Amino acid sequence: MSWIYLYYCLLVKKGMKGQFKIIFGLLLTLISCTNTEQDTLFVLRDSQHTGIDFKNQLEQTPELNILNYLYFYNGAGVATGDFNGDGLADLYFTSNQQADKLYLNQGNFEFKDVTSISKLSNNTGWTTGVTHADVNNDGLLDIYICKVGDHETIRGQNLLFINQGNNEEGIPTFKEEASTYGLDFIGYSTQAAFFDYDLDGDLDMYLMNHSVNPNRSYGKGTKRKRVDSMSGDILFKNENGHYIDVSKDAGIFQGTIGYGLGLAVSDINNDGYPDIYIGNDFFENDYLYINQKDGTFKETISADDMKLGHTTHFSMGNDIADINNDGLTDILSLDMLPEDLETYKTSGVEYPYPVYQQYLKNGFAPQYMSNALHLNLGDENFGEIASLSGIDATEWSWGALFADYDNDGFKDLFISNGIQGVTNDMDYINYISNEEIQKNIAQGLSDKDLELIDRLPKKKVQNYFYKNNGGTAFENVTKTWAPQIDSYSNGCVYADLDNDGDLDIVVNNVNQEAFVLENTLKGGNYIKIRFDGSTQNKFGVGTKVIVFGTSGTSVQENIPTRSFMSAKDNTLNFGLGKDSIIDSIQIIWPQDKFQT
Repeated sequence: MSWIYLYYCLLVKKGMKGQFKIIFGLLLTLISCTNTEQDTLFVLRDSQHTGIDFKNQLEQTPELNILNYLYFYNGAGVATGDFNGDGLADLYFTSNQQADKLYLNQGNFEFKDVTSISKLSNNTGWTTGVTHADVNNDGLLDIYICKVGDHETIRGQNLLFINQGNNEEGIPTFKEEASTYGLDFIGYSTQAAFFDYDLDGDLDMYLMNHSVNPNRSYGKGTKRKRVDSMSGDILFKNENGHYIDVSKDAGIFQGTIGYGLGLAVSDINNDGYPDIYIGNDFFENDYLYINQKDGTFKETISADDMKLGHTTHFSMGNDIADINNDGLTDILSLDMLPEDLETYKTSGVEYPYPVYQQYLKNGFAPQYMSNALHLNLGDENFGEIASLSGIDATEWSWGALFADYDNDGFKDLFISNGIQGVTNDMDYINYISNEEIQKNIAQGLSDKDLELIDRLPKKKVQNYFYKNNGGTAFENVTKTWAPQIDSYSNGCVYADLDNDGDLDIVVNNVNQEAFVLENTLKGGNYIKIRFDGSTQNKFGVGTKVIVFGTSGTSVQENIPTRSFMSAKDNTLNFGLGKDSIIDSIQIIWPQDKFQT
């Protein structure tokens, strides 16, 4: 078939330092000439066509492996953003042990590897998450890289690549300047998010870190209040272009029992100030930081008046989005509950009842090994509905992406899955608990020990797609929406890579080429919004958009950091369905500036 896209552009400016550009898309069928129907909504684009042959290759050694670094199999991230300003979303992949890669979008799902030309050099140490922001306020996207530093044989520090602008060929070049801005952190970082937490106009940053200590009992939960300089999270305040650690004064937990894997930012209670959700692996509570509007946060999950209910136990990635179009953003945290009974029975799952009760007495919140979907009921109250919604058990899950993939007006769900070594397998747990093995880990492993690691069960499974059936009910459409490919998938992100109005997906895999999934949607109206913000926040990070229409009130926020170790671009796509009528669109800029 052949198609035509009609765009109607509206530029609105009402005497304030902010503009937004709305692109209305209407997809019309003109002529049916050939049958090009696809078997699935998303198709995997071949690397020979895309030019993206990136692979996050892991190589274990006696010096570094799953026995002496518990997050060896966690994978890495991917970020999408328009780094050269040509209107196309580019891709940056991080690699745990090898070199990162930057691919410029050439259009038509063709990409060019410009890593070397761009002077992006990150090929040593251990790399985890990636995000972007215009740190120096020059209108160009910069790249922030999280690293693991000073653990076993690993050495490194977080990196900030400042965009120097395009060369004569239109390729952006970068310069590493983390120390200049006070962001050259050395520790155990997972991911970062830039946003304006105090609404003073500039971008601050939350850095989520993780403990590297084995999962043991740490006694009372009060240990989360003790500062650990390597594994404790950090809130950085932007002071005239330099980043200052204000974690203690702001009420941020920085203990050694934090295993931060999921980071999401959203205005949870609609008071105009961004809040923060942190997913912690193992027994430590997740953290829901409610912004107190005075430079401080209140962590509500560990509080006596906790309103969130139970959370995930082994919290992985997460996402925050308004799933039922009621104007309130909801929270999804992923875990590793398997669908099949055999895997469940051979896995180390929940604590015995007496142990669980002891944890509750020691200040830890109720946790269960299951995905948790917290439906926002208003007034900072939530109802946990993952099982009711049909998305509680999705295997060993990492990244969650709520977005409207079929442009029907409701946000669907993509989940990345798989792990090369199932470390909660009971045989593995019994093996690693052996005193002799623990002694070997402390003294140094041998090649014989690596052979035993290779016997770990592997969970190479499909990624999941769920269609939102009008609010809180989700239907598993993996077989009809996605290619049937098993993988070890971790970081993931969505973007409209070909500017056709539907959202495509990119996935970073372990020991397998990255997935570039093209959305082949035929039909469905949409609105795409880009931002021209203030001088200190040119991409409008933190801006909230509310679309009022006959299908409900749809809300999105321009927060790039999403999913697991990953970041999206600074555009918002709203699916409208076929018959929805839009009444109005409200833009809420940071600092409470409104446009309608």
